[in-house]
Amino acid sequence: MPIRCSKSLLGAIVVGAIGSAAAAQSWSLVWEDNFDGFALDTTKWEYMYGDGSLYGLSGWGNNEWQYYTDSTNNVRVVGGNLQITARRENFMGAQYTSGRIRTLNKADFQYGRFEMRAILPDAQGVWPAFWMLPTNSPYGGWAASGEIDIMESTNAADRVHGTLHFGNNWPNNASTGGSTTMGGTDFSAGYHVYALEWEPTEMRWYVDGTLYSTKTSNQWYSNAPAAAGNSLAPFDNPFHMLLNVAVGGNWPGSPDASDYPVTMTVDYVRVFQQIQTPYTLDDLPHAVPGSIECEDFDDGLAGQAYFDTDSVNEGGEYRDTGVDIEVCSEGGFNVGYMNEGEWLEYTIDVAQAGTYRADVRTASQITGGQFRFEIDGQPVSDTVYAFPTGGWQDWDTTSVELELEAGQHVLRWANQSTSGAEYNMNRFDFVLLADDCYADIDGSGSLNVDDIDAFVVAFLASDLVADCDGSGALNIDDIDCFVAAFLAGCD
Repeated sequence: MPIRCSKSLLGAIVVGAIGSAAAAQSWSLVWEDNFDGFALDTTKWEYMYGDGSLYGLSGWGNNEWQYYTDSTNNVRVVGGNLQITARRENFMGAQYTSGRIRTLNKADFQYGRFEMRAILPDAQGVWPAFWMLPTNSPYGGWAASGEIDIMESTNAADRVHGTLHFGNNWPNNASTGGSTTMGGTDFSAGYHVYALEWEPTEMRWYVDGTLYSTKTSNQWYSNAPAAAGNSLAPFDNPFHMLLNVAVGGNWPGSPDASDYPVTMTVDYVRVFQQIQTPYTLDDLPHAVPGSIECEDFDDGLAGQAYFDTDSVNEGGEYRDTGVDIEVCSEGGFNVGYMNEGEWLEYTIDVAQAGTYRADVRTASQITGGQFRFEIDGQPVSDTVYAFPTGGWQDWDTTSVELELEAGQHVLRWANQSTSGAEYNMNRFDFVLLADDCYADIDGSGSLNVDDIDAFVVAFLASDLVADCDGSGALNIDDIDCFVAAFLAGCD
């Protein structure tokens, strides 16, 4: 297969005028709330309540003054807008009420462009925010697992901030960020679009399409043991969005009661992501039954279409991604140096539901390794062990059965090896096992003259779909096997 350049993402929605040409990206809208209904859409958001005690954060971790409610006095949808209002009123021992909502387990994202169009409140002690927290906190408590602040403002609404929190658990956490006044803009006087573009190694903050801050993975880290050797941690896992208006606390200071009530008015919240697409000559999904070269994993971001433990192609061949690809002794290329936790995804089109045998060509000097196949995060095969072959280019076949539904899916090859186990992969060959009817090459479920035509074509093309005897190689035994199965009938 020839070396191919990265393809443009078909059907993407282009978000233009976002700073330098180098930063310009193509994005596809994947989630939005335009607040067009008569109440908050609780299929997208959930309310948070109280003074933080319910969540183990008395004062919400910042000595804030408000008590969050689900009252329409604090959170309501009206006229195509979400309104979050902070009020001076005594309630449940607090002097102020307000609203806080989140998308936890309803809309969780890893990477993308996150936008909010909003009018900010202007008052002493007010603290509106559009931000993100980790959904599962894999590296520990705040802030070892990270926090992403897309937009924060305090008091006079004359400056907005974008900040990352990371490092260790509080109080040994760290942060980095930027801010802008946009030339003296009053952010409470009208709508502005606040956006973050989050990629594996870089985050960029914008107001009205103007870039004002950029941070790279060289500027963040997590010291959690689970993040050892991972330069992308803690921002390499799904996060969810939050909207709230806080009152008082460590940052804005004490409120002035005469300034209240105040409201953050949100026109919309939108999420865009780069499209994950098949990496094939015709841009169509890989056909199953059929063969897939391992290096032809989907186009997409690291952490979206693939995950490799480093960001460099150590083999230096074929594609400009972090996946290690090298020249293969069997021809073409192979994926190499497979390490603990790595995975690759392939968009496939399954012709017929059923049990398939995946024949995986692997090579390993000493350790071998384990893998399985998944769809939508769920295993569709057992975990199997690929034995060492005595050389990095000495290839053998490891087979595993998997259940596949008909239609288009994203299939993930997931490395299940432990630390120190490494191996190479060259190719996946998927064969439909339909009631041992190996002669049913056209996948119709019955044996007919089309199978003869399909077998001849596959045989002449040396396609392992015609590997009737299951040896892993196309040979004269396949003809005998096919004829025997054909004469026996498969109906």
